[in-house]
Amino acid sequence: MHAATDAVVIREVGLRDGLQSIDRILPTAHKIEWIRAAHGAGMREIEVGSFVPARLLPQLADTAELVAFARTLPGLFASVLIPNLKGAERALEAGADLMLVPLSASHAHSLANLRKAPDDVVAEIAHIRAARDAAASAGDQHRGAGEGGSGKGEKPRESS
Repeated sequence: MHAATDAVVIREVGLRDGLQSIDRILPTAHKIEWIRAAHGAGMREIEVGSFVPARLLPQLADTAELVAFARTLPGLFASVLIPNLKGAERALEAGADLMLVPLSASHAHSLANLRKAPDDVVAEIAHIRAARDAAASAGDQHRGAGEGGSGKGEKPRESS
């Protein structure tokens, strides 16, 4: 039996997971309204997009704009999916609060999803953490990376 926890974090992922698989590109203004409405309904963590090449997922090309908007809403924790170090650099530049790296235990799934074996993704996470730590030492103190953002420099989540 596991001990009870004090908090449960609910992360809205529709802007990334829901929109990445459809052909239609939702205008940025509609996505901003989605974020505003979710925040107004009490959501305090929203995965606003992913820093992947626009040629691969044009539906997510406006992720930096969405992070910028999300940062204007009080108490909102803006997370993004990042596939690699380049995505992490873009997330840090945009000011994302949390970077999520997809890590699959399945070799085949990892190759299909990220074009890397699981061990290579783990090695990439080390580079991502180093970039995050370098950004933190340069004065960017609230970013989290890797396995859920539990490293140094993470901005504390507010309870809701």
